[in-house]
Amino acid sequence: MSKVKRRTEVTVNKETVTKLNKWKKDLLEKYRPYLTVRDVNQIGRRHWLFCPIQKRHVHLLSDGEYRTYKKILSSKSVVKIEEQYALDIDETLDIAIALNAIHPRDWETNLGYVMTTDFVVTYRNKSGSTYRVAYTFKYWEQIYEEVDAKVKKIKPRTWQKFDIERQYWKARGVDYRVLTERDATKAEAWNFDYFELAYDFVASKSELTEFAIGFVEAWLLAPHNWLQDHFRTLEVKTGKSFQHIQSLFQYMGLHNLLPINCDKHIRLFRPVELEL
Repeated sequence: MSKVKRRTEVTVNKETVTKLNKWKKDLLEKYRPYLTVRDVNQIGRRHWLFCPIQKRHVHLLSDGEYRTYKKILSSKSVVKIEEQYALDIDETLDIAIALNAIHPRDWETNLGYVMTTDFVVTYRNKSGSTYRVAYTFKYWEQIYEEVDAKVKKIKPRTWQKFDIERQYWKARGVDYRVLTERDATKAEAWNFDYFELAYDFVASKSELTEFAIGFVEAWLLAPHNWLQDHFRTLEVKTGKSFQHIQSLFQYMGLHNLLPINCDKHIRLFRPVELEL
């Protein structure tokens, strides 16, 4: 009986190279994610949505990615977010060899997969210069466990993949971070969706200033009142409609113009917290 030779070297086929090169070429015109919700065959919810801020369709492969996207997008220093960003497979293969790690592959054929980073984010600092940060999202219980009040990493293969990504981005001077649902909560995503309803709202600087002063004054007088009560107070005070008052609040939340605590769900029939 002849022995079957076990293939240990990860290889790349022509189709993979062609797809990757086409993606790189397309980037010269506009960004598109390397992976879309149609490409991923997995259990769980995926999100294909139009982002009014980035003015393009965005593909997010889990609820956790969706919340993380919204959390990152809420930062006023964000210039752009590029999701499902492909890494050059020749380089990641070399990094895997250097790290003595197994490159992501089809375990039956040993054909390598193109690795992607969930989010590559461009920020602008106070001086006007831009810089990038690369983020990977994973659910906490998939990569950590708590033993005797100490957090321990699990799933070594997953952490090997992270190490390959980290080295890839390090070579480009880009910081790499792993995020979990503890970094981007359901409440934060909910609140940003609520604020985003006022994306197209138009208000003058003087109207925004007047609203901010009026809202803070109303809140200081009754911080435990429901949010809708503060809106009613300003409705009477300004003569503007409830909807207009709410849109002003949403707009200011969207643009970080009010010190709103977004750790809890913002709802009309609950108090809202300001961080004064």
